[in-house]
Amino acid sequence: MSKKDLTDAVLPSIEERHEWQSFLGLLPALDLSGVDPVLYQRCLVAVWQFRETARISRNALLQASGLGFHGPALECDLLLAALVGDEVIEPIVSSPFCFRVRDRNWTDPESAYAADESSALIDSVRQEQLERFRIFEELDQRLKNQGLREKRVRATRAEIDRLRQIYESTWAELADAVGSKCAETIRSDIERSIESVTRQLDLPLSERRNSDLEGEDRCNK
Repeated sequence: MSKKDLTDAVLPSIEERHEWQSFLGLLPALDLSGVDPVLYQRCLVAVWQFRETARISRNALLQASGLGFHGPALECDLLLAALVGDEVIEPIVSSPFCFRVRDRNWTDPESAYAADESSALIDSVRQEQLERFRIFEELDQRLKNQGLREKRVRATRAEIDRLRQIYESTWAELADAVGSKCAETIRSDIERSIESVTRQLDLPLSERRNSDLEGEDRCNK
């Protein structure tokens, strides 16, 4: 928020206070059927950008959505009312035309998973990617077979490349939806868990048993 926005929020003019009170009073009665869905989507994207600061002003929303040239006109107030009605934002009554970004279980409105709830999306992608990574490991094990025919080797590598493209694009889409840090954490957990199991299976039986016993000893301490 700019210095001017902060000043306006602390010392609003009498006219702005009256406009704000009128806006709050009319919220339940406003007809939102004419709200432009394209402009509404642009406002959703703008609000998403402010989700970490958890606060957004009308001016900041207009600038972030590219609607600043309209000025605070009726159409803009209808968009604000629609966002309030959909529980995307809520008015901060003491601060004219300042809103709190609600803590919602949502995803980036511009991502491929825009309509999905983040928790359900994460669970779904986790299972899909876990299975894909497990298949990678199995295919890699096949390639270690010295007796595998060249034709089979080429087909296996082609399948790995195909799955790898899907695997990487899925992580990119998830990062767009829930944030790169969250996506990286999930990916790291999945790959560590599968690689750990694979290394364990690659050990000779005697070493595998010793490793299991060492793990049991650590648990008993």
